[in-house]
Amino acid sequence: MESLPLESVPTPASAELRSRLRTDMTTRAAYVSDASIFRRVPAAVLEVRSEADVAEALGYAAEEGLSVTMRGGGTSVAGNAIGEGLILDTSRHFNKILEIDPVARTARIQPGVICDALRDAAAEFGLTYGPDPSTHSRCTVAGMVANNACGSHSLAWGTAADNVESVKVMRADGSTVTLGSTGCDDHGLNVELKKLRDANLAVLRTELGRFPRQVSGYGLHYLLPENGFNTARAFAGTEGTCGIITELTVKLVEKPKATALAVLAFETVFDAAAAAATMRRPGITTAEGMGGDLLDALRSRPGQEFAGSELPGMGGPYGSIERAGGWLFCETAGDTPEAACAIAEALAAEYLAADKTAAIDAVVVTEHASVRALWRIREASAGIVTRLPDGGEAWPSWEDSAVPPEHLADYLRDLYELMSEHGLRGIPFGHFGEGCVHVRISFTLGTEEGVAVFRSFMEAAAETVARYGGSLSGEHGDGRARSELLDRMYSPEAMDAFKGFKKIFDPTGLFNPGVLIDPEKIDDRLRPGPGQRKHELLPVHVLSRDRGSLVNGVNRCVGVGLCRSDEGAMCPSFQGTGDEVHSTRGRARVLSEMFRGESLPSAYKSEEVKEALDLCLSCKACASECPVNVDMATYKSEFLHRFYEKRLRPMAHYTMGWLPVLTRVLHLVPGAAGATNALLRLGPVEHLVKKLGGIEPTRKMISFAPESLQAWYRKRGHAPAGTGKTVVLWPDSFNNHLDTGPGKAAVEVLEALGYTVIIPDGFVCCGLTWHSTGQLDAARKVIRYTLKVMEPLLEAGYPVIGLEPSCTVMLGHEITELVPDDPRAAALAAAVVPFGELVARHVPADRKPSAAWPFGTLDVGAVSQVHCHERSQGDHSPSAKVLASVGIDEREIETGCCGLAGNWGFEPGHAELSRTLGERELFPAIRGRARGDLVLADGFSCRTQISEGTDASGLHLAQVLAAARLDPART
Repeated sequence: MESLPLESVPTPASAELRSRLRTDMTTRAAYVSDASIFRRVPAAVLEVRSEADVAEALGYAAEEGLSVTMRGGGTSVAGNAIGEGLILDTSRHFNKILEIDPVARTARIQPGVICDALRDAAAEFGLTYGPDPSTHSRCTVAGMVANNACGSHSLAWGTAADNVESVKVMRADGSTVTLGSTGCDDHGLNVELKKLRDANLAVLRTELGRFPRQVSGYGLHYLLPENGFNTARAFAGTEGTCGIITELTVKLVEKPKATALAVLAFETVFDAAAAAATMRRPGITTAEGMGGDLLDALRSRPGQEFAGSELPGMGGPYGSIERAGGWLFCETAGDTPEAACAIAEALAAEYLAADKTAAIDAVVVTEHASVRALWRIREASAGIVTRLPDGGEAWPSWEDSAVPPEHLADYLRDLYELMSEHGLRGIPFGHFGEGCVHVRISFTLGTEEGVAVFRSFMEAAAETVARYGGSLSGEHGDGRARSELLDRMYSPEAMDAFKGFKKIFDPTGLFNPGVLIDPEKIDDRLRPGPGQRKHELLPVHVLSRDRGSLVNGVNRCVGVGLCRSDEGAMCPSFQGTGDEVHSTRGRARVLSEMFRGESLPSAYKSEEVKEALDLCLSCKACASECPVNVDMATYKSEFLHRFYEKRLRPMAHYTMGWLPVLTRVLHLVPGAAGATNALLRLGPVEHLVKKLGGIEPTRKMISFAPESLQAWYRKRGHAPAGTGKTVVLWPDSFNNHLDTGPGKAAVEVLEALGYTVIIPDGFVCCGLTWHSTGQLDAARKVIRYTLKVMEPLLEAGYPVIGLEPSCTVMLGHEITELVPDDPRAAALAAAVVPFGELVARHVPADRKPSAAWPFGTLDVGAVSQVHCHERSQGDHSPSAKVLASVGIDEREIETGCCGLAGNWGFEPGHAELSRTLGERELFPAIRGRARGDLVLADGFSCRTQISEGTDASGLHLAQVLAAARLDPART
């Protein structure tokens, strides 16, 4: 990169800004990639807060000789948001909506505003922002403009370029210019741009703007006189190579008053593509396509075996029993629900009756939940297709190609043939109505031979799309993925015009070098490329879904960034801090760097990796909510296992990790629990115990039950045999030694339902606390000992009833991964039944009390904290059914983990974030509950967090049922 002329250098960075520069290797590793396959280690990262910050940052870059790359949500699939210089992240602080003008239908915003945040704000005025890529919950609007993103509604509202009114841009010298619909506010710049345009009129008119999804290269056709010399639109799609957007004004559109969704099923994906070409018509806002192989990939996910059953062509409402091979999702809009539905039904009828583009089935839905259920299949595609149905990896790069829609079916056939010729597979989906195809392909990128095949395919694919008059990119830009191939699509004259445009805005090549102009090679420094597995070690978990490879597990994260969204429960630490390092994706990137060993040469002993994983709560939300089921809790356990190998651990790992043994020993000594509780209530003793035990000093110490649940059960004596079968109530350490109320209530409830209840004697444990602290050898020993104790009960075929959700999930999912060679582990996992699920089997259809259902109704409301492990790897619906049957109006906390997360919340340094997470929704909901409402929490950690953060006490489902139990004489 050339040095900046001295007279153009921006003001040097202040000490305050330098103090905020992040040059630590943990942060740099987290920013090493976006949603692409490329890897670039930045020199520094700055979370900019203002336009002044940007100017100072340019001064710093000039002083240090660094390039500058802008980054919003980091969801770029083409490698547009990475670089080796200074990364400026706008998403955390530079994200205010400055003004919404409902009359002009515009919004003036800062660059870090998230797409959904703008749409939510505009909704107040009956408006919305038209472009809506599948990453709308976390991508920034400025990033969308920079990459000319589109989304599913581009059929109605166009690309991001079509929806930009003006952009304020900072150039390399720190000066700003505002680009608009008829030029810009800099006369000299206008002159230069018109000179470039007039010298290339023929090229601009014949090679650019040929169809709506021609996004590759620069949009210089917007400078043409017939297009109004629209410099704002010409700047859209420049991918951060020409300047930094510091403010922008975008169009808003009227939100449809009513919509309906028609999903059309076709015999093949090619038939769906052919039909999509006819969908550009009034009343139709989307024509999204996907192939049947995408559904196969979705169904290969754990718990998703029957996903997509509601799709037409899968035995839907029209009665078809044929299996569809492709679908079109067509949203229709109208002034009334009836009008929107009528358009959708007419569309379905038209294509069911057609010959050439005949659909084999169709369904029309208007109810919100049904519409969302269908759309989620399509929206999750970008993540789902990174894993093929057989578990094989698939990667982006030939990701967003587009052709004129009338050529889409033929192009798709050629694309499949091209993949076959190269021994590759891929799953297509995308914006078929506009000829745009997304596909992830089974490149083998870890070997030099595989990279050679990758290059060969990419070059051939570029030639293929050019043959159809198409575009390498139909949205999201060319980036490092396709810039090298632009000369296959454009003439030398067009390429020279692009270079001239770049030079006008960025004469020294400061911004995002290697993209579009003077491009880097398409196979240069691939993240999953050769060398990534340098430090791969044999994991303790069998990792059956990832062929025994922790690298394969980490490579699940392609970077679509759903973990950065405020939707759902993933990822609580990111939701609490907003820091990329604390996202699931950020941690996956750090782990990937660890395996490679270049930026993190200490590998499994890296303090940087430990820092990145420190705030992971092991809530398991990513294991279910991430489209590709990244399981960061397991990866964290594996890392901690290796990191502390032959090292002294933090005291909290001993006190909290070995809690099951410590509490059992305590209860073996008569009176010891009560005495311990009394001592811990003495301030100096409590302080000393926390200090010696490595416990967060601001936390209240837990107390111990006077006697264990097992001891209570032994003293109580066996109840008479019930009329039903025998069940084993699992005595997890929390309900056995700390809070025995739920266990005692569960015995009462199960016996009332006719069961004979057995509680195993002796020490049994699922190994959870050792697992979460990475003491995996100890966890396996504990599990094997437990299996020996449980063997007679397993041989008898008794169901094992779980009360504590985290332990239930550990038994049902983790133990077979830790001791796969022991058939008793599989038997125990199969025998585990959550308490709520067992009780739900007894709920009568009329919900009326009887001898078989001895419960009345409580008729109260309740705030319900569903345990994060139950939410992620279990099913709360049976418990919800039971609660409804006894008159509980349940309001679930939507934000997931309570914030304590077992041992994590008791470890030093975690208290502040733990309480912040509680304050997201849980604590305010409890404080604001109606008088008499219950607080429900099956997890011991959740109840502990609730008691510390509020004046409430949480109840287990078993305790609610015990309270609702009728006097046997009345049933």
